[in-house]
Amino acid sequence: AAYHNIIGDDLPDLDQMMPYLQFDHGYPECIEKELHPAAFRLKELKSRYLREIAIDSSRWALPLPPRLSTDVTPPSTTILPGDYTVPSFGTEVYEFLETHALSVSLPCRLVTLTEEDLGNAEDFLLKDIETLEKASSPLDTPTLQLEELQVSPAWMIRTIHCMRMISSAQKDMYGTTIENKTREIMTLVRDGKSNTLEFNAAHVMLGEMQSLEALETWALDVLQSVSGMEGLSPQELYVRSEPC
Repeated sequence: AAYHNIIGDDLPDLDQMMPYLQFDHGYPECIEKELHPAAFRLKELKSRYLREIAIDSSRWALPLPPRLSTDVTPPSTTILPGDYTVPSFGTEVYEFLETHALSVSLPCRLVTLTEEDLGNAEDFLLKDIETLEKASSPLDTPTLQLEELQVSPAWMIRTIHCMRMISSAQKDMYGTTIENKTREIMTLVRDGKSNTLEFNAAHVMLGEMQSLEALETWALDVLQSVSGMEGLSPQELYVRSEPC
């Protein structure tokens, strides 16, 4: 995930969850303990909740369909066609995301929750936290109230904005671009290094980056499609691109 490692057996420290909460989406002002006590208490509960689901990969990662290639798959990486091209996603991935992307929306649904969305938000989160603490394993957490709740259009828009931001932040952590990684793979092919760990590792990284870009693009398309929706106040839709 963008700010913590979802692979492991132990839950992370609470401090590792705080970067997810640094934007205070849904609030016109950044949350301060003395000025916004209710929002601050809710933010503390959010960090506890995030920690409890932190290493359940099903909450954070969505396997996508295979990337498309114009080439017949070679029998091994030692035999690549002369016109080999790096596979990429087609439009089908966006149809898949339309149906499945929100299955990993729980972290962002939580992050973008405000007191205005739920009148009993603190009690609501405390019940889910209690359920999580009683779970047999943090690697396989139960269905929670928050993910079954019907959310308002404004809350859903903030959730998808958060998903776009987290996808972008995680992609940026690779320290390179899809274009550069593609050129690196093609250079390995030209140099006869397609049957190497370096080639395989580069493909894995590229696939992860392409997956994140697909999710980011899907989210942006959704946000553009609902731009100007009537009946929503600017305060309800308040989101930030810079941390508080």
